[in-house]
Amino acid sequence: MRFNSSLPYPVLNKENDNYLASLFEVEVKAEKSFGQVKLEMFCSLENEGIEKLIEEGKAAFVMHIECPQTSYRSIVKSNVPRLSAQINDQQLRGKMEIRPFIIATTTIENYTNMQLNDFYRDLPLTFEKGNMLATAEAIDIILHEESTETQNLPSIITVRRVEKSEHMNIQMSSDQILIELPKAIYDKYAEYAGSRLKDTILATVFTPCLVDVFHILKEDTTGYEDYKWYQVLVQIFDNNNIPFSQVLDGTVPVIQAVQLVLRNPLEKAFNEIEKLIKEED
Repeated sequence: MRFNSSLPYPVLNKENDNYLASLFEVEVKAEKSFGQVKLEMFCSLENEGIEKLIEEGKAAFVMHIECPQTSYRSIVKSNVPRLSAQINDQQLRGKMEIRPFIIATTTIENYTNMQLNDFYRDLPLTFEKGNMLATAEAIDIILHEESTETQNLPSIITVRRVEKSEHMNIQMSSDQILIELPKAIYDKYAEYAGSRLKDTILATVFTPCLVDVFHILKEDTTGYEDYKWYQVLVQIFDNNNIPFSQVLDGTVPVIQAVQLVLRNPLEKAFNEIEKLIKEED
């Protein structure tokens, strides 16, 4: 979304001379991690009059986020020069456009500013709620697709049937994590794993097993580092900007790490259940 710079009132922007000795610039940082795109915008403002309006709650910093390919739009407002947002990456594709500006949050009558260009000094100025006071250059962020090969957990986890066992168990001494299910449970898993409750079934089986795996690794990784499943887990976390060492030292709690690597399994499960219940009503 591009904004019209030819407005009938002064706007602080580096492309015009509406204000003297003034500045509004931003820096945007984006990080993709476990299905979420995290944005942070840091604002630099040099204009005492606009700064005072923000302090009084009459104006605010705004980060406008748009993805042209998916039509996703969002606005974040703040009275401090640091804004953040977190977006599900399924809502985004190709690139995001970030447009920073400062808006009036209420009607501002008889607007004055000592740094206004002489042309505006003696004019009666009113800003309506939502009018722009300042804009900065739009920033495009290219979204790179993840490598599906290294992000594919099922490639390192195998579920198998065990005839004489009565309880679920895990084996970690091979290139894949083996989840062993008693025959009766495995038969139900095999029947329903591809159904409309697929994510619910996977969450029920994978979540407790990965919790166990991570707790074992926290105690000692010796003997596991050479296995493919271990290396893929390390790569998954590294690719998502969280060192796997933070899981091992407890900086990232085990239960949180499991939810990250499974991409919010509870949310997916309850969404499936909710959808099924609504269809039955």
